[in-house]
Amino acid sequence: MVEIFYKGIKEDVLEKIDSLRDGCWVNIENAKIKDIEFIAEITNLDIPDIEDTLDLYELPRIERENENVILFIRDTQEQDKEDIYTTPLTVIINKKYLITISPGRNKTIRSIIDGKMTFPTTQRSKFLIHFLLLISKNFTKEIKRVKNNVLNQKKGLKKIKGLDITNLIEGEEILNQYISALTPMKTVIEAISKGGYVHLYSNDDDLLEDMIIAIRQSVDNCTVSVKSIKNLRDSYQAIFTNDLNKTIRLLTSLTVILTVPTIVSSVFGMNVPLPLANNSLAFPIVVLLIFFVACIFYFIFKSRDWI
Repeated sequence: MVEIFYKGIKEDVLEKIDSLRDGCWVNIENAKIKDIEFIAEITNLDIPDIEDTLDLYELPRIERENENVILFIRDTQEQDKEDIYTTPLTVIINKKYLITISPGRNKTIRSIIDGKMTFPTTQRSKFLIHFLLLISKNFTKEIKRVKNNVLNQKKGLKKIKGLDITNLIEGEEILNQYISALTPMKTVIEAISKGGYVHLYSNDDDLLEDMIIAIRQSVDNCTVSVKSIKNLRDSYQAIFTNDLNKTIRLLTSLTVILTVPTIVSSVFGMNVPLPLANNSLAFPIVVLLIFFVACIFYFIFKSRDWI
């Protein structure tokens, strides 16, 4: 789906227009091959140069092709059937247009379109910086959410369920994917900050530097959170092992306690002459003997803290 927007310096709102004009923003979501062909036509790029925009596993990087600068970046997204927690997003900048391409619906783009956009599309470098800043904030927000979930699970460490382990594994996978996306994105932003790819204004340098610091902090937070999850999983494993040992010890003790009385009752159940065979009180005596032997073993195991 191709959408074209324009906002000049003097305009207050982002306007959706029907045709291309200099300084416009071309947005393509749920991109298909025909959309790639359209982009290739208006940018004079070869189709192989922009086919990677449809790759769900594409890593962030920056390239220059003719007069076009192509940024492959990633944004956060909710879990999908592929278990991918980040989504690729491509930004193409040239002298006329700023183009965004995503293989699905992108929440950052939607927030810009649906919200009040304060920066003009004609200032492409400023647009790009604010766009990257929004993505950086998305990662910060999601990292904080996963981190809080981990901290909440620590509070209930004594009440462990299988779902808790599943949530930890999922959280670890999310953070690892964030690290894989943020680390090369930091390199991309550093390359932009040097001014070799996009013309920057004097007040853009500080913003880019702040963004680099924010991404570096996000990577550090992810790394620390992953270590916390691993430590928490080790704690869970230790607790599970301890509980399993207690259960096995209890079952073993009960087996021993019940085995001896079973032997006594089996002996007196034989169809051969036995002591007390002709005694009318044989049954209660045997029951008391079984109970007495079971009590002896019970107190022995109890004194040794086996049950």
